[in-house]
Amino acid sequence: IEQIAHQIEDEEISIREKPRQYLQRVFQDTIYKALVEKSILGYLHYNHYHLPMYAWPSII
Repeated sequence: IEQIAHQIEDEEISIREKPRQYLQRVFQDTIYKALVEKSILGYLHYNHYHLPMYAWPSII
């Protein structure tokens, strides 16, 4: 994603939509979205006792 952003900035990639929308679409269409979600859920699961503002099934 960072490399694509640099290519857009350097005008190596010509896009028809706004750069932010293009990057968001690329992010959602690639495996990065799933990896980020997995990482966040893993963090929340591991640190759930430090994060009382989040509800998990056993406390509801």
